Amino acid sequence: MSVRISSRGEEAVITGDMMHHPIQLAVPDLHANFDMDKAQGARTRRAFVERYQERKALIIGSHFCDPSSGWIVREGAAWKLALE
Repeated sequence: MSVRISSRGEEAVITGDMMHHPIQLAVPDLHANFDMDKAQGARTRRAFVERYQERKALIIGSHFCDPSSGWIVREGAAWKLALE
C-alpha cells in the first residue's frame, strides 16, 4: 500500500512496500525479495515513476535510508531521487 497526500496545492506520496531501495527508481524492473508477484511489482514501480517523474510530489521512501525523501526526476533512460 502507498499513501498519497494532497493539501493546499502540495503533494506527497509514501511509497510503502512498493519500493525498498532508491535503485528501484533507476531500474524499476529490479525485483525485490519481497515481491510476491515479481512481474506485477515491476509494472507497478514503472507506472509509479512514470506518473511522478518531473512532478512536484515529494516521494517518501518508507524503506529508504537517509535521505529518505525527494522528487523523481528523469536522468537519461532512468530516474533518480532528487533532493532539491
